[in-house]
Amino acid sequence: MVVLMLREILKKVAHFSEQKPFLMLLIILIITVFAGISATNVKSQTAFEKMLPQDNPIIKTLYEVRDEFGGTDVITICIKLKPSDSSDKVVDIRDPRVLKAIKELEDNLRYVDGITSVSSPVDIIIQKNNGIVPNDIDTVKDILNKLPEDKRKRIFNSDYSMTVVNAYTDAGGDQKKLMRVMDDVNERIEETPFPPGVEVIATGTPPMRKLMDELMKESQSFTTTVGLIGILIILIIYFRKPLSSIMPLLPVLIAVIWTGGAMGLLDIPLDMATAGIGSLILGLGIDYGIHLMHRYDEERRKGMPIDKAIETAVVETGTAVMATTATTVVGFLALVLAPLPMMANLGKVCALGISFCMVVVLTLLPALIVIEERHIMPLIKRLKGDTQ
Repeated sequence: MVVLMLREILKKVAHFSEQKPFLMLLIILIITVFAGISATNVKSQTAFEKMLPQDNPIIKTLYEVRDEFGGTDVITICIKLKPSDSSDKVVDIRDPRVLKAIKELEDNLRYVDGITSVSSPVDIIIQKNNGIVPNDIDTVKDILNKLPEDKRKRIFNSDYSMTVVNAYTDAGGDQKKLMRVMDDVNERIEETPFPPGVEVIATGTPPMRKLMDELMKESQSFTTTVGLIGILIILIIYFRKPLSSIMPLLPVLIAVIWTGGAMGLLDIPLDMATAGIGSLILGLGIDYGIHLMHRYDEERRKGMPIDKAIETAVVETGTAVMATTATTVVGFLALVLAPLPMMANLGKVCALGISFCMVVVLTLLPALIVIEERHIMPLIKRLKGDTQ
């Protein structure tokens, strides 16, 4: 009963796509435009605590601590010596020029919105030198020698080639705020006039989260592009016709855009688990298009007219595709039950993506086939005839 009902629905879809291919194409394009707009709202999520169960007592306590006592993340700005050909290069991190630059950086960081406090070794040295930065390295050495050994070790490393500035942020799990804070911190670092022979690098949890955000987006673009090119090459080898090679790929590509739109609409973040979703959907969904195209070509070789070949391909292949999609979706939705939010997100996104692949392949691909057969191929033949 259910199978018969599905076959009847598929038959109507096939008739609509065959009789009004341009209208079907327009409908799909309109949805795709809105999905593309929605996809721009997808947020990146790199906060470690957001990847863990939010009802866990440890995570709840972390949020309580942040609410009551401020941020718990530290941006560690490492100031260290580096090779330089300059005759004026720094050879000792205790050089007053370095300390003055650190003091300037520290003062500038305090004006960054989202930075709650800043501490550096210069604070102790200035305090011991009547509130000013020493003008010569010998004074710095004298001040350090008067400090307890355990305190000296916390200011500079053993060979006096490195020191750190700690900037505390209250950004927490707010991804946008963290990105803005890190951009501002990096801007302040670039603006600070450190002398030759000194390298300044921000590290710690916030910079690593920013790096992860950048790498996730790069990985998503790269893997999707590589997957797209690889699949296209295989399709060209298999179908041996440019148009027939592109057509099965277009619906899957559109399904990727729809999935991004759904992520933006449903507030599903881009995280370590969902970063490769583009290539995953391409790999899973391309089968549907290949099967439908192959069945259509098979029916045409038997002498069937376009409308009958489309109907047979959509109904016969579509029934199997829907069954395959249902089983695949159930498998992916099992991930939703996982205690880790990022695994649950992966399950949701994969289920949505493969469902969109099925819908777009069964609606758009028949329309594209009809457009190729009735409009593009005759036009190409006429153009070839005119040139001859």
